[in-house]
Amino acid sequence: MKLRYITCSDPREMVPVEALLRLAQTAPIVEIAVQAHPSKMSQTMPRNQWFNRLLKESLYMPTAPNLAVHINMEWCDNICQGIIVPEIKDWLSLTRTDGSPVIRRWQINIHGSKTQKFNTNEIANLLKSFPNNEFIFQYDSSEYNRMQKLERTGAKFSILYDASSGTGTLAKNWNAPLFNNHPQGYSGGLSPENVVENLDKIAKVTADRTDVWIDAEGKLKNPDTKVFDINRAKQYITAALKWQKTK
Repeated sequence: MKLRYITCSDPREMVPVEALLRLAQTAPIVEIAVQAHPSKMSQTMPRNQWFNRLLKESLYMPTAPNLAVHINMEWCDNICQGIIVPEIKDWLSLTRTDGSPVIRRWQINIHGSKTQKFNTNEIANLLKSFPNNEFIFQYDSSEYNRMQKLERTGAKFSILYDASSGTGTLAKNWNAPLFNNHPQGYSGGLSPENVVENLDKIAKVTADRTDVWIDAEGKLKNPDTKVFDINRAKQYITAALKWQKTK
């Protein structure tokens, strides 16, 4: 198994933009993922302004950082009906001088958001409208039928297997990829302290796949402040990179 990305999720406006972008440059496979929902990321919100500054600053970097957006709540419902709100439309339209998207990966948190509406054809049309972007669907076993229907449309998408169903609880077992033609990531309770052990477990069920990534969120936060901790994120990245070098 070879890692595509080491994803650090849910930095917020309390984290300095410059420090976050330096973190993103730790290695070419490091990815920064920001959670987006209307209660915090609408146009007048401080997190929206912070995120737009992050995007602007990233444009001046000699090496483009890997940036992702994880879409939640009402915005997740909208996407599942084929609707893109203005904020997301603006971010999707951002490109670099070479034409590549500033934000390449978009995760639709259908399970964590408990989205009831899932219009397969509308979603497939939306995905096909953005061929240069990768769309990821948060997954656990209860989402199998939805993913199966979406796969039948021929749309390209990826899957994040969230063993904790959004609770941050460490998985007892990691499932092998269920949709072999789609890239798959793993999340659920990963931390700087346990990432190596769990990469070994994930590698046992993914065989020779090279399209696997890992995503940590809750365990990257400072235990006291509950805020995304740059130092804990560095430790997580360093441990995962050392694991990669031994394989």
